[in-house]
Amino acid sequence: MIHLSASQIQECISPSEVILAVRAGLISESKGDYFIPQRMHIDQDNDTHLLMPAFGKKYNCTKLVSVIPDNKQRGLPIINGTVILNDATTGTPLALMDAPMITALRTAAVGAIGMDIIAPKEIDAIGIIGCGFQGIWQTIYATAVRDFKNVYCYSRSGNKYAHYLDDVLSKCPDLDITICKSPEDVVQASDVVYACTNSVAPVFENRNSLVSGKKFISVGSFKKDMQELPDLVYQQADYLMLDADAARNEVGDVINTIDNGWIPHDKIFTLGDLLSGKFELDTKVNVVFKSVGMAAFDLALASALYEKSSSR
Repeated sequence: MIHLSASQIQECISPSEVILAVRAGLISESKGDYFIPQRMHIDQDNDTHLLMPAFGKKYNCTKLVSVIPDNKQRGLPIINGTVILNDATTGTPLALMDAPMITALRTAAVGAIGMDIIAPKEIDAIGIIGCGFQGIWQTIYATAVRDFKNVYCYSRSGNKYAHYLDDVLSKCPDLDITICKSPEDVVQASDVVYACTNSVAPVFENRNSLVSGKKFISVGSFKKDMQELPDLVYQQADYLMLDADAARNEVGDVINTIDNGWIPHDKIFTLGDLLSGKFELDTKVNVVFKSVGMAAFDLALASALYEKSSSR
């Protein structure tokens, strides 16, 4: 059985290869080639535990993840977990992989695919609110689909900036990164804004002068009581694109949008349905993208990693 650590996963596969694998996974899920049971979501005080299985024609995978916010005070990673890949015919375990890295890369790939759809080709600057693990990889993968030069970032935890700058610039040395004093400064300066936080409340002010003319991608919120982007983002959008249809019932950004009637049901669609041709989108409309994750993405990336590792 193959074992892949976080560093080995990074060495094994490029951003463009991850994006291709995840894109294929989105289409396969939309076409019904994957069976994705509802994930088990267990809240234990402030902690969250997720069990996410996915079944394909060639491989199956299971991801077990724990999100422990108090680990920040312990000097430990907030997210820990494992991805196990099995042969779909025999059930034989084939690979054991680092779940946080799988999650970060496949989520960053989804963010890049979504940004490629909703953002104009000529963007010059992206904004990153939340400079942790996910903010780092969203920045890196955005460069795989857009040729921008400027990044504006903000983090509530000032001690994350050094890590963010080191990791991003080690892979994207030509970027000009500006640390902002507030999330509002990030939004004001950027063409596309990524929210990469676990905040329960919106991460910037609900002001028309901020929201108008911008493109927004939310990747951090994952619970019913979380709304990462302010109301106006959804009220001014023509369409809401989701990476997984389960988001309709899982996360506050989408639940609140539906309950308040900000975007009609027939204008809420999945990225997979768009890529597979089930849904058509006018390129001139304003679309906001909400990513919550799905085990199909883990299966797509874990399969690609296993096949590439096995061929070496």
